[in-house]
Amino acid sequence: MTLAALLVVVALGSYANGFLWGSKEVCFHSDGIGCFSNARPYNNAKGYLPESPQHIQVEFLLYTRSNRHTPQIVTKQASSIHSSHYSGTKKTKFIIHGYQDDGRGPWLGKMASAILTKEDANVFAVNWAKGADNINYIQAAANTRVVGALIAQFITSLHTAAHAPYKNFHLIGHSLGSHISGYAGERIHGLGRITGLDPAGPLFEKQDAKVRLDPSDALFVDAIHTDGDSLLELGFGLEKAIGHADYYPNGGEKQPGCTHEVGKHLFSLITGKIEGFTDRVACSHMRVLDLFTESINSNCHFRSFPCASKSDFNGGRCTSCGHGCANMGYNADQGHPHGTFYLTTRATSHFCEQ
Repeated sequence: MTLAALLVVVALGSYANGFLWGSKEVCFHSDGIGCFSNARPYNNAKGYLPESPQHIQVEFLLYTRSNRHTPQIVTKQASSIHSSHYSGTKKTKFIIHGYQDDGRGPWLGKMASAILTKEDANVFAVNWAKGADNINYIQAAANTRVVGALIAQFITSLHTAAHAPYKNFHLIGHSLGSHISGYAGERIHGLGRITGLDPAGPLFEKQDAKVRLDPSDALFVDAIHTDGDSLLELGFGLEKAIGHADYYPNGGEKQPGCTHEVGKHLFSLITGKIEGFTDRVACSHMRVLDLFTESINSNCHFRSFPCASKSDFNGGRCTSCGHGCANMGYNADQGHPHGTFYLTTRATSHFCEQ
């Protein structure tokens, strides 16, 4: 099934429950991650079960200040961890891509470099391209559960081999990577932070919290929503607030500087990696990457105002700090804000206005 066809199918709700003839289960005991069922609430992927770790072939690519430009592949084996530049005394960041993307893509390296400029940390880019580069979006969405389990397993190995505290881990996921982060956090008690960068909406919007990122997945969960429009309007993101703090730049959809010609671009989604649509179909969905990366080292703080709804924001009723403003982006955990926050950004870099 093409992505264009999927968009129409999901938007119109054409898949009936039980389409794939009842619940099933797949187990990966030899990989140490257990079994996965498509029974409720995990029927959000329309009966599809995740593919095997051998098929998805997750890679963990480590960047540090000792190897900023050439990542090391690190495995869960203690010998691999000890022979790498990984340090359990430093904070650890994971950057996780989404659908039709690649862990070696330029935006992940750019974000990793920005983090290393900010602080002396371990930064892993998670590459699950073989599970994400699938014309069938539903299968890729199902695969997120296995990727999350493998990340949790890897974090546990880092904790055991290098004595890295769970509270020092920060998972940064884009699109489907946001929900992957949630699946990982669900398996680890006391994970420090998860940041969802425009969490994927199709198959996750209005679903049970167990199948998507939610506040129970880490000590602090923040999310930035940039493309929460309806699927028929080619909105790829999730509109619902799903974290301790949720940020809605420019109302959370149709970002300034992005074109919104739905009919013209619908069938251009059939092939190609999503990063290729930055200036066209997926511009608003990808804009979150620019906003977050800029926030890492910017002197401008992306100050965001507490606001109950998009209608209040559009009506100009969210222009004071009231019970407290918050900073969107890398420094969102300062003060541990709670609630929904709105702000405006510019159409081009530098995006931050205040």
